[in-house]
Amino acid sequence: MQRPSAPGSLCLVPAQASGPEPRYLCYCEGPARPGRDADLGGTPTFNLYVTDALELWSTSFTPESLQKHRAQHDPDGAEDYWAWFRVACDQHAVSLALKEDSSASLTISKEEKTLTFDLSKVPHCEAAPRLQALMLGLAEQARGLERQLAALKDERPSPKKRAQTAGQQVFLPDPDFRRGAQGPATRKWMPGESLINPGFKSKKPASGVNFDDA
Repeated sequence: MQRPSAPGSLCLVPAQASGPEPRYLCYCEGPARPGRDADLGGTPTFNLYVTDALELWSTSFTPESLQKHRAQHDPDGAEDYWAWFRVACDQHAVSLALKEDSSASLTISKEEKTLTFDLSKVPHCEAAPRLQALMLGLAEQARGLERQLAALKDERPSPKKRAQTAGQQVFLPDPDFRRGAQGPATRKWMPGESLINPGFKSKKPASGVNFDDA
């Protein structure tokens, strides 16, 4: 079995055929990063694949046929093919046509330019291990994304903690409490309290001046 590897770019495209339009998964295999094959001293590689999870179609490029296709369409290289395909996937500019002879034609567009690729059906004995590797690779990729999302979720504060933080910012201490040490507060006089000695009640209520004893 091939080592599972998820494709770098993929998209779902409808097939141009009569009746209900089934969707096909289209993906490419090529250099993992621009210049990777050149850095290793190898020949740049690129292939397009289309599958409905049962059957598989491929461009089946050899270095010679890829060079010929590149000369006809004048892209910079295999890396440029990969960039074209990625942009076309993002912009939904990929179209697929299935032919009566079991072959297929795939067209990708970029601005006003288009590239057309002829794909042939891959024999079942070769398609089965490729589809198996694709499925396992996509499963690993999905699991990796789940782990990344879980890690991001753990880094975020919980809703309860965020609510507590917000409450601490909204409900501030009593202004009188914060102002307590800045100066004496005005004291309220209570009925019956001595005016001469605040805090002590008068022993008897004031009766005023008795003019009869004068």
